[in-house]
Amino acid sequence: MKVYLNGQEMAFQEGGYQYVFVKPYQKHIEDTVERPQGKMHLQMYDNGVQIRTLVTEKEVNTIINRDIVVDQVNKKIYILEPDTQYVREDDGSIRLVDQ
Repeated sequence: MKVYLNGQEMAFQEGGYQYVFVKPYQKHIEDTVERPQGKMHLQMYDNGVQIRTLVTEKEVNTIINRDIVVDQVNKKIYILEPDTQYVREDDGSIRLVDQ
């Protein structure tokens, strides 16, 4: 199965990734729409983040309306804000820089 995140192919990860929001949210809504080609899962948060995931037999394609960085070591996807700074460690993990 192919997996795409914001247009970039990435390795399938059993168990998936955890989303880490740099800007916390209080409320969110989720909905799933059945389509002939698969399912469209929609998530909207009160901090302005929108996540759309299309799941078909052959691929999973997720679009997040923010810049993101993937920590493959800890299986986390950081959803960044415009002023977020981070460091990619030598082992592939991500460390957010305090502002």
